[in-house]
Amino acid sequence: MGRFKYIIERVPEVELNNECHYLPHRPVIKLDSATTKIRPVFDASAREKGKPSLNDCLCKGVNLIELIPDILDRFRIYPIGIVVDIEKAFLMLSVAPKDRDYLRFLFPCNEKQLVYRHCRVVFGVTSSPYLLNASIMHLLENCNSEYKEVALKLKSFYVDNCVTGVFSVDEIEIFIGKTKLIMSEGCFNLRIFESNVASKSVDKHSGETFILGIIWDLDNDVLKCCTNFDSLTYEAKITKRLVLSTVQKVFDHIGMLAPSTLLPKLLLQKLWKMKIAWDEELPQNIVNKFMKW
Repeated sequence: MGRFKYIIERVPEVELNNECHYLPHRPVIKLDSATTKIRPVFDASAREKGKPSLNDCLCKGVNLIELIPDILDRFRIYPIGIVVDIEKAFLMLSVAPKDRDYLRFLFPCNEKQLVYRHCRVVFGVTSSPYLLNASIMHLLENCNSEYKEVALKLKSFYVDNCVTGVFSVDEIEIFIGKTKLIMSEGCFNLRIFESNVASKSVDKHSGETFILGIIWDLDNDVLKCCTNFDSLTYEAKITKRLVLSTVQKVFDHIGMLAPSTLLPKLLLQKLWKMKIAWDEELPQNIVNKFMKW
C-alpha cells in the first residue's frame, strides 16, 4: 500500500494564502466497472474569463504515444497475445513539492470546504501523458541487460495499456515474471494479465475483452470491430447527419472493415455534391442504398 500514500495532502493553514490554483472536479460514475466505480475527474482546462487555464500555462511535451494501428499490427504478429494495464499509472509519478499548490482542490466535509492538493501527477493535466510515457520509456531503456528482450516487447504501451505477446506457451510465465520485475522498478503494478492461452499467471483467458477499442474474443483468438449501430427502420428520418453518425460508429483503426464502409462514405460524398443540408430528408433512392448497407 506504500505506493498509494501521499497521493493528496491537506494544505496547512499557514500555507492557505500562498500563490496557488484550484482545479474544479466532478465524479464520474461507472457502476459496471470492475475496478473503480466512482472516480473524480479534474478539469485543468477550466478558466476564469480573460485568464488562462492551468493547461494553457503548461508545456504539453513531446507526443510519445504510439499510433494504435502500429500497436495492433505488432500484436497480431504473435500467436499468443498478452494484454495488461498499469494500476493507477499516473498516481505513481510524484509532483515536485514547489508545484503542488497549483494542483489544489476543494472537498466538502460537514458544511466546510477542506483544501487539499495533489502530490502525484493528475490525469487531465496536459503534461501528464508525456510524463507517464517518458517514465515508462526511461524504465524500459535502462532496465537490466538480461531483460532487454522482454523490454523490447513491452514497447507497445498506449498510455497505461500494454498490448503485446509471445511466440510459445513456454515463454508466457517467463515473460510475465520479467515484465513485473521491470515495471516494479518504477513502482508500476501490472494488473489483470489477459491472454488467449491459459497459464498460471494469466488472470483471464476466456470470454471477450477490449484492446484499444477493439473486441478480442479470447476463446477463438479473433478480433472484432465495435459498431454500436442503433436500430434503423424505414420509418426513421434518414439525413446526412444520421449517415455520418452511423459511419463514425464503426471503430476500426486497422481497416478490417474498410471495404464494407466504402458504400456509405461514397453516399456521403454524393450528398455533399448534391448540396443536401445536414437535417434534410434524403432522396428515397439514397435511403434505399443506405438501409440495404
